[in-house]
Amino acid sequence: MQDETLFKNNDQGFIMKKNNLRNLLIERWRTKKGLPAFNYSDMWDLFAIVNAANRENVDIIVASNPLVVEALGMDICQSMVNGLNAKSNVSLFNHLDHSSSVDLCIEAIDSGYPSVMIDGSRKALEDNIRMTKEVVKYAHKKGVLTEGEIGKIKGKGIEGDFSGGVYMAEIDEAVELVEKTNVDMLAVGIGTAHGFYTEKPEINFDRIKEIAAVLNVPLVLHGGTGIPDEDIQKAISLGIIKVNVGTIIHTTYLTHLKRALDRADENPYTLDIMKEVLPYIEGVVSDRIKIITGV
Repeated sequence: MQDETLFKNNDQGFIMKKNNLRNLLIERWRTKKGLPAFNYSDMWDLFAIVNAANRENVDIIVASNPLVVEALGMDICQSMVNGLNAKSNVSLFNHLDHSSSVDLCIEAIDSGYPSVMIDGSRKALEDNIRMTKEVVKYAHKKGVLTEGEIGKIKGKGIEGDFSGGVYMAEIDEAVELVEKTNVDMLAVGIGTAHGFYTEKPEINFDRIKEIAAVLNVPLVLHGGTGIPDEDIQKAISLGIIKVNVGTIIHTTYLTHLKRALDRADENPYTLDIMKEVLPYIEGVVSDRIKIITGV
């Protein structure tokens, strides 16, 4: 759903014509088409992600996790996305991914992020609700969307480390969190994991269906790398809308960067190296866009 209004991007003083993220999320939810969210780690992989989105002509979310924000700076992350947004034929939405800090979410909102995730899933339910409610209240005053989480996303990586047995999102807890916080999106623990899978992921599709049936918000799938295409599409048909992809992007980037550097002469030029590396990242992103959105 195209919004032809000019929006001022919070305190950045940057004017752009773009899709409204809330409307886009609702439209994808209504039509049961996925909304891709790609994690970036620096300017170069972000540039490749955006190139692929432009080629596929699909609006996307680009996500920076707390480690990236710490390394680059919140304002730099948002400025990079602003600059690329101005030159793109699609809409790009910067998202703070897997923040366990209320203060960091508020900083992102004040920096112009249109979407943030507050992850209180490791806390007791009452603490998760308290944290999420605080971020939602502040975000909604600024017109910003908030993603919460219930259950656990398995695996070890920059987003966290969970290898315990109790990971499944409980239906009653999901309902309580959404009703008490008014959160806009909900990530649910349904068997997916961060990082690469050592065996075929066992996604609990029944739990997705059960949660989607009682909640009035789009659901989010984390750990999108390595999930079979048909499983991603089935999850979307049952209520998953936002699908996060990160590990395959980082791995592709570093693998081909190393190969390019190994082949280079003694004085490699950065732009020449990146011209060789970026197409591999773009290929991965294009492939995931097609699977997630059905284009």
